[in-house]
Amino acid sequence: MSSYHQAIEIASSSSSTVTTAADDPDDKYNLPNNKFILARWKKFLNNQFVSLLPSIILGLIIWFGITPSSELSITAIHLLAVFSSCIFALITTKAEISMLVLTGLAILALTQSFECVDHATGKSIECRLCGENDPLTGDIFECKGSKEAFQHSLEGFSSSVVWLIFAAFHLGKAVEVTRLGRRLSLLMIKVFGKRILGLAYAIVLSELLLGPFVPSNTARGGGIVLPVVSSIATTLGSTPSNNPQVGAFLMLVGSHSNLISASMYLTGMAPNPIVLNKAMTLFPDMDFGFVKWFIGGIVPGLFCAICLPLILHWACGLKSKSEEDKVTSDSIIKHAQTELNQMGKMSTREWQLCIVLVMCLCMWISAGYTDLDATLVALIGVVALLQMGTITWKDISSNTNAWSTLVWLGGFVTIAQQLSEAGASKYLGNKISSAIDDLGLPPVPALAVAYFLTTFMFSSLSAHTVAFVGTFLDAGSALGANPLTLTLLLSYFGALGGCMTNFSTGMAAMYYAPGYVPRTKWFTIGFQLALFYIIVYLTLGMSWWKLLGWH
Repeated sequence: MSSYHQAIEIASSSSSTVTTAADDPDDKYNLPNNKFILARWKKFLNNQFVSLLPSIILGLIIWFGITPSSELSITAIHLLAVFSSCIFALITTKAEISMLVLTGLAILALTQSFECVDHATGKSIECRLCGENDPLTGDIFECKGSKEAFQHSLEGFSSSVVWLIFAAFHLGKAVEVTRLGRRLSLLMIKVFGKRILGLAYAIVLSELLLGPFVPSNTARGGGIVLPVVSSIATTLGSTPSNNPQVGAFLMLVGSHSNLISASMYLTGMAPNPIVLNKAMTLFPDMDFGFVKWFIGGIVPGLFCAICLPLILHWACGLKSKSEEDKVTSDSIIKHAQTELNQMGKMSTREWQLCIVLVMCLCMWISAGYTDLDATLVALIGVVALLQMGTITWKDISSNTNAWSTLVWLGGFVTIAQQLSEAGASKYLGNKISSAIDDLGLPPVPALAVAYFLTTFMFSSLSAHTVAFVGTFLDAGSALGANPLTLTLLLSYFGALGGCMTNFSTGMAAMYYAPGYVPRTKWFTIGFQLALFYIIVYLTLGMSWWKLLGWH
């Protein structure tokens, strides 16, 4: 080789070396100034505390910016600030829900921003006033603000709803461990698996059939349907990290079909009878019961149930036939049959689980006669499985989704209860009703839509119903709304409003926990369905009721 060519080769090699070093993103000294600054800026924005700054600022604005009044106490303002900050952080950041909720509870407990009880009178007072003089009587409020505020911060963790969810998670774990869920999912794939939409409609049908018999939507969705849905997703090869669209589609179908079945029956969800009781108290001459609830909801409810898989099929990106054929085909059905043959007959543990699940189902259905709490029934089921050796305590302790949900949902229930006790929920409901009156809006649709949207603030459909249904019915009465029409809309929207978030009900939290659906996507699809439900019930629903002669 000539010296000329050797020189060219050395120069090229040197140039290549310099370029490689300059392009190394880990070597900040070789980066041009603008690239180095950009990398630093991205790292700064990805810092968890920095990402939470907008939420913190929002909370501080509410905390210090709203003036207390006779309707809105300092404690209510603090609760609203923390709650709003947490919700905004859930929407805009990737921060862990449990961390956000525990932080909020710690702040509220530290600042004594809870409602305590005066031991002398039994009346509710702000914890910050404990030990001070009552301005009306001059007596000292007998309570210990700091200690009792912390105790109140833990109240949500004793909620029967939270423990029902916790137990349902473990029933689902049993379905997974015994492989009963896999067997059922293979059978459903074999029967309905020609198309993924067939599986979706099978899930919807399961919810509609179980709806009137299982009075807890969490027990129904989380304890019975979810384990099967989860097994179908994994059997089809879908995990949160591999082909998640299929699993996301099935999880969303399961969650939202649960809310539709909860809305269609008086016995479909625990808080439904609360609506009936409030309505009959306010409008004693109104004829409204189980049959009327079902007849009023059957047309709009079935329409929503039929459309739901189609809407979610599009929303999850499974729009083309070729995309669908990737997961469902004749080969998949044959594979399901082969897998069933390899599994052989049902094992002893599978039979044990079937017996326990049927026992739980029977006790849930007969709860109206036995007065057995749905949570107690679920815990009895878990204990029975442990005693028979169907599952082990290691299965319980390693179920991280269950423990994580217990923490963040228990915290949200605490905050929701305190919002109601402090009068913040009632204050918001009254403001909404006054605004509707001032704007001259038609009372029935305006109140119904407002009631639907306020579900977004709650981590419990029961808490939302207790806090707002009476207020909105009273407002409707004062505004001259049709009693039956308003009652019907509030009855159905009480459950359907849970579609907007992953924390509105324990069932939604359980479907969200596996991680198939990102938080932002869950919220986006939820608000799309919220708009769909509102339109359907204000058009098709009200037309159906008019045809029945109800208004």
